[in-house]
Amino acid sequence: MKSFKINILSRYYPLKHKTAALAFGCYIAAFAIFLSGCSTLGIYNPATEKREFIFVSTPEEASMGRTIHQNILEKYKLSQDKEKQERLDKIGSRIVQISDRQDLAYKFYLLEDKELNAFTVPGGSVYFNTGLFDKLENEDQIAGVLAHEIGHSAARHTIKKFQAALGYNLVASLVLTHLGLEENSARLASMGADVIMGMVFNAYSRQDEYEADRLAVKYLYFSGYRPEAMAESFEILKKESKEQKGFLYFRTHPYIEDRIVAINQEVVKVRTKYDGPEAQNK
Repeated sequence: MKSFKINILSRYYPLKHKTAALAFGCYIAAFAIFLSGCSTLGIYNPATEKREFIFVSTPEEASMGRTIHQNILEKYKLSQDKEKQERLDKIGSRIVQISDRQDLAYKFYLLEDKELNAFTVPGGSVYFNTGLFDKLENEDQIAGVLAHEIGHSAARHTIKKFQAALGYNLVASLVLTHLGLEENSARLASMGADVIMGMVFNAYSRQDEYEADRLAVKYLYFSGYRPEAMAESFEILKKESKEQKGFLYFRTHPYIEDRIVAINQEVVKVRTKYDGPEAQNK
């Protein structure tokens, strides 16, 4: 496929345009990777245990979250079940005390939606669908889902993806202007960059999911919930899931069974580290 693309470029465009198109894709990928994290610059993030380049401040992130919240309310209806909402708040508030990130005002919302889903947005707001809430069997499993979403916030996954996308758009504009590519060649270069960035973002998304799972196990353990419940919640999702396996590289999330394996391994690590080797037999 790569040689085919190069042949097409050679046939229809001058060599300098082909080189510029390939270089453009490399510039974009390199810049986005830089924005998504750097081992020598930035501030230390205890959740990821890395130094990261984050230029979006917490107040700015909170402001973004408030805007997104209004958009969510236009699409979804908040649950009026006070008992369920109180359970969600109680479990969530217990976990956030353990979160590696304490500069956010975490909030939890129960949405009237049958889809088995939960998600978080910038600023620490977590949204939990009633479809998923009602499928889970106990508070530990609910805590597992909340801990995962809190893990996303603590690791600043959403903000880092936003920064990468912002960097991509900015550099795309600057490089195309600088190179002075003719219209068709520029479009081809842009399409190639889009493919590269899609692969980068998808890979980061899978990495983020595993990292949020890892953090969730730790948060469950230290907040007094059973970390094993994390895998139990995924077992429930697995039974309900109708997903078909495809080429993993182009998926935005790991397969459920792979996440269950990784979670169980992380549980063993955490229990061994803090409870002793005998905990592996529990």
